[in-house]
Formats: sequence, structure tokens, C-alpha cells
Amino acid sequence: MAKVKGTTASGFEFSIDAEAFKDWRFLKAVRTANKKGSDSFEASLDIVALLFNDQEEEERFYEFLAEQHDGRVPVEVVGKEVGEIMKIVQEKSKEAKN
Repeated sequence: MAKVKGTTASGFEFSIDAEAFKDWRFLKAVRTANKKGSDSFEASLDIVALLFNDQEEEERFYEFLAEQHDGRVPVEVVGKEVGEIMKIVQEKSKEAKN
């Protein structure tokens, strides 16, 4: 399990298993989300759950966002943060291979 640590621009510190990107269910959820766009609520839920692969870590993520947004977790903010986390994990995984 290759954990990648990083921090988003908003300050969320995470540790994600880079192997999540090799999980068929994750890839399928990403594909569904890309095809359906904003109508892919279920796929988005799957992406977040599979990315964190840890209920406590996922809840910590939501709590962090809620603290930033008056107790709410805005959908568009979740998407932005998850996209940023995915990008950071992919970049750091590439760096580690070189």
C-alpha cells in the first residue's frame, strides 16, 4: 500500500493509497461521472468513498469542508477538492516512479 500524503490549496491534509486508482470500481465511477457530468451523484459518492477507502478519513474530509463553509459541505467544493486530491496523488505517484 503506497500512501501519498499531500495538502490541498484549502489546507486539507490527506493520506491516500495510490492503489485506489487501480481499483476497477474507482475507474468505473470516474468514467460514469465523466459521462454524466452533474447528473452523476451516485458515481461521485463512489469516487469519494473509494478514494479515501476509510470512513473516518472521509468524515474528517467532510468535517474540514463544513468548518470552511458555515457547517455545510457544498457539492461543488467536494468536487473541486476531490479533483485536486486526485491530481496531487497522480503527480506524486509519477514522481515516485522516476
